[in-house]
Order: sequence, then C-alpha cells, then structure tokens
Amino acid sequence: MRETNEMDQETRLNDALHSLGEMQTDVVPEGFMDSVWSRAGEMAEAANARYRLALFAVIFAAGMGGGIGTIQTPVRAETTSYQLFAGADLSPAVLLHVEP
Repeated sequence: MRETNEMDQETRLNDALHSLGEMQTDVVPEGFMDSVWSRAGEMAEAANARYRLALFAVIFAAGMGGGIGTIQTPVRAETTSYQLFAGADLSPAVLLHVEP
C-alpha cells in the first residue's frame, strides 16, 4: 500500500514538473516585483526584530549577572582619605593668609 502511494505521488510530481517544463511564457505577472520587494522588506524587518531581541537578551543577561554578582558583596564603612591633601589645613582663612 505504501509503495503504491509513493509511486502515485512520484507520478503526480513528474507530471507536474513536465507540465511546468512545457510552459513557454516569458511574461511576468502584474505586481510580481512589488510582491517580491514587499516580501524582502518583511524579511528584513523580521531579521531586525531578531537582532534587537538578541541584543536585549544579552544586555538583560549582563545586567542581571552584574546585579546578582554584586548583591552578595559585604559593605564596609571607611573614612574618606584624600592623600593629596593629607594633613593640610584647607580653611579659607589659611588659604587667604588671614590672621584671626
């Protein structure tokens, strides 16, 4: 039964290809190029959408990874030390050389 079905499909395919081969028309249907460019535009939009989605996924994963990686870091309070000005009196009176 299966061989008969496959042979029948092959026969129909050969008949269809033979009939297509006999067609001698060189006329392009009206609106063919418009539909081609429309389809090309749809394909470009789909590719751009996939690119934006992949970019968003990468940015999201990097942000989540950075957030998860830093959330467990212990916090330590330290005094701010400016080594450039260590020990210097930077009050306005000293800077202007004014005696109190």
